[in-house]
Amino acid sequence: MNIFKQPFPHHSSWKRALKTAIGFGVFITVFLLVFRPFGLTAITTSLMIKSSILFGLATFSGIFITNLFLHNFFPRIFNEEKWTTGKQIINVLAVIVLVGLSNYLIAHIIFDLNLTWKNLFYYQFIALSVGLLPIIIYTLYIQNHWLQQFKNEAATLQKKLEGKREHEQTDSKPADVASGEAITFENDNQTEKKTIDAGHLVYIESASNYIKIFFEQKGELSYAIVRMTMKKAAETINSYSVFFRCHRAYIVNLDKIEQVDGNAQGYKLKLQGAPDLIPVSRNLNSEFSDRLLEFRKQTH
Repeated sequence: MNIFKQPFPHHSSWKRALKTAIGFGVFITVFLLVFRPFGLTAITTSLMIKSSILFGLATFSGIFITNLFLHNFFPRIFNEEKWTTGKQIINVLAVIVLVGLSNYLIAHIIFDLNLTWKNLFYYQFIALSVGLLPIIIYTLYIQNHWLQQFKNEAATLQKKLEGKREHEQTDSKPADVASGEAITFENDNQTEKKTIDAGHLVYIESASNYIKIFFEQKGELSYAIVRMTMKKAAETINSYSVFFRCHRAYIVNLDKIEQVDGNAQGYKLKLQGAPDLIPVSRNLNSEFSDRLLEFRKQTH
């Protein structure tokens, strides 16, 4: 499978952005101080140290601004569900171009460099030469690291679930969802509502200011749309332990999970009748695993 089309974990928290930016900023500073490439040996030690620090700060700024502010300002572009290794590398190239431009302006201030196209391209070449290879290697390493971790964790969880299924009774039902018990989803104005058999509810998906409620009906998966927030939906079903909010945009029925898989972005759930895999937020992996195993233990 094409590595560049593989899912890649996208982190938008400021702590992650700061950590990554500091790491590469320090790397560039140390690299320039130690190896002194691109004519840095021809300048004084004090100026070389000053230049290396400023170039490191330019790298830090470019990565931090891109990883935090641009990602938050353009969430559709940086949507994790569609984010891939190839897109991440393109993002890295954009960061390097931004760093190269910053270095070009810094060189103009420090070395009185002429602002010409030739010098601009030269500093872009320097930025690409120094930063491209290590960042691509780092990107591929991160993708493979998280892929292996989440796939192994998901496989372990799936094995535990299959072990429990061997002891399930065919007529078992979740303890807190009786057949025929109804749940009504109603908006604040009480102008829209949908009543669904709790045992038939498969999952809920956020859709802007609405929710899509997916449920079993006549052997097929159907859905209804209600103007309601996910917070309100979660409150509506809060008394049922069978439902778990695994992601900011999804609430799933733990009893409808057929398989747990994983990729570099985290766990992916295959639900009964659902055509798409449902993501689990990485920070909820441990809680999800515990809840799923405990629920299956109590109800089967």
